Amino acid sequence: MRGPQQPHYQALYRACIKEAAAQGQGLMQAALARAPGELRQVAAALADVVERGLLLEACDVLRDQQPALVESFPQALLAEFAHAIAGDRGSPLSFESLPLLGDEQLQDNTDLVRACAALEEAVRPQLAELEGTLAEAQLTPVGGAQGHPLRPEVYVRSIYRLARQSPVSPAVRRRWLRHLPGLMAPELARIYAGIAQRLRPEEAIGVPARAAVREDLDRATQLTIRELRKLMAGEPREAARSEGAVFHETEFSHTVPAALEMVQDMRKVDQLMLRLRQRQAAMPGRERDSLEAFRAALRQEARRPAQELGLEVVHLMIENLVADPRLLPGVRTVVRELEPPLLRLALVDPRFFSDRGHPGRQLLQEITQRSLAWSSASEPGFSVYMDTLQQATDALLDAHAGGPESFEIALLALQEAWHEAQPRSRRNRERAVRALIRAEQRNLLAERLGREILERREAQGAPAEALAFLTGPWAQVLAQARLTDMSASEDPGGYGWVVTTVLWSVQPALVGRAARQQVQMVHRIREGLASIDYLPADTQRWLKLLSALRDFALSAATGSPPPVAEARGVERVSTWLAPLEMHESGFVPDAPVVLATTVPEPPDSLPVQDLVIGSYVDLLRAEGWERWQLTWSSPHGLLFLFSHASGATRSMTRGRLNQVLSQGALRLVSAHPVVDGALDAVARAAWRNTSN
Repeated sequence: MRGPQQPHYQALYRACIKEAAAQGQGLMQAALARAPGELRQVAAALADVVERGLLLEACDVLRDQQPALVESFPQALLAEFAHAIAGDRGSPLSFESLPLLGDEQLQDNTDLVRACAALEEAVRPQLAELEGTLAEAQLTPVGGAQGHPLRPEVYVRSIYRLARQSPVSPAVRRRWLRHLPGLMAPELARIYAGIAQRLRPEEAIGVPARAAVREDLDRATQLTIRELRKLMAGEPREAARSEGAVFHETEFSHTVPAALEMVQDMRKVDQLMLRLRQRQAAMPGRERDSLEAFRAALRQEARRPAQELGLEVVHLMIENLVADPRLLPGVRTVVRELEPPLLRLALVDPRFFSDRGHPGRQLLQEITQRSLAWSSASEPGFSVYMDTLQQATDALLDAHAGGPESFEIALLALQEAWHEAQPRSRRNRERAVRALIRAEQRNLLAERLGREILERREAQGAPAEALAFLTGPWAQVLAQARLTDMSASEDPGGYGWVVTTVLWSVQPALVGRAARQQVQMVHRIREGLASIDYLPADTQRWLKLLSALRDFALSAATGSPPPVAEARGVERVSTWLAPLEMHESGFVPDAPVVLATTVPEPPDSLPVQDLVIGSYVDLLRAEGWERWQLTWSSPHGLLFLFSHASGATRSMTRGRLNQVLSQGALRLVSAHPVVDGALDAVARAAWRNTSN
């Protein structure tokens, strides 16, 4: 049966999400109405006197805070819905943070996961019906049927958000989190049923389709948080004390370092492949042995619990990476092929989990993160990337080495090959950065000089257009002269004299002082603007404006009718780049601002904190979406540089970047390493197992 048309159901689904947020007030009100009776019954059944007292206290505080909680819950829901729609699981846990979490944080996270599981269990029939309807209506998100924003986890996180914002003690907050989700289950079940009914296709109302829900892999693992913390805290020497290596030395093993060193010269890789395959040892992990059989063999070789846990973590990490939709199919294949050597590595070197600088982890991170530079396998440069990647990976796989040394050699080989393959990208980026650094230094100094001009007594009555010239392009001239002057002159180039002359020439009370200086002033302005490569057409436009302002001042001084100024409506930008700087950095100009009586100020800060150096983004251009990486931002945050896999660069000001973001012409692909995200997902699975 053909599925329903997506656009119609997407609009209906969005309406359902908004309605669910609006229903949050009634949901919270009903839950709080039954809270006193049910919580007091639970407290009465507790044998622990201390816990009973804490629960009763939480119940009393809940009664006092009821109006605020009921009113605020819809907004908390909306915020969590937004995070969920954006793909943010919202977990406060990361793999790297495990050793840093205190007991209270561990308890909070455990309570959060336990509450999610309890609420999901209470509404399971209605939730299954809703998820089946979403699948039938082709509304299942990329993350799978259980990744939709209406899932119980999002409601529990909304309670957690609300509790964190409330003026209550941690003990009270924790008991709210433990008991409130279960109290809202009846209302949430009715909301799920109502949404499923609205989304159900007409031809399937009688017998709703029940899509088989794929069992989540991470729920099958027996990892717990305490075990993960032990694994990450393991001493490197522990592996050295272990009984024997997983694989015994073979005739081939003594040739591994020499063979892998040849990978550094990618032109010899064909010879290397031939030699490796001719002498390949009879060891598991390649085409003739399934991965499952290989994992089973390694589990038999494990001598300690930490080794078994390491194998499980590597396996889950690889599964998460292979399922990541941001990785192109060819990259996912390579990542899957790397599982055998990474499993071997986990047995003999637990530093892989605790040391970000470990060669094995860096290799995997370089492969996955660099691949994000392309959104399609057909884009220029991707085939070269894959060729070098496959060559080095094949050598690593055929070597069957278990220690970190082989990963380090492969990593260095890949980095060197990619470095040599992208000379144009490197040169373009270096040239762009130099240009932008010069531009920022000049703009910062020009801004300070512009403020000093505005503070002068002669500037108080000057027209806004004249001040725009002096604090805009002429301030750039003054700054450039000071930055390049080697004589320690107080007024390099004599350009400071122009400021005084312009201020005199545009005001009726002062115009007489500049009566004989016009020719020299015009000559000096042309000279100064040429020193910053200002466009001649723009220079002429400013001179025309200043001439009109001078004529106006003269007419006002003599009492004659003032002429009409022809050159009004000039443009001013907050950060200015010279034409050569724009060319060298691929500068995207700011949208022009028409100068009236006031000059708009640029935004104070970026609206997206996640946009950090190294972030991959998609930028919307006339031809469609293109993949770029934020590779540099200026020290004072005025300018940002994006690089393309082709070697091209684009730069823009902070104001322009804000504008692009507000228009939806930039979407974030990845702000953090892909491998870190895969390990964080393993940690979340451990949290769920801890709460069971």
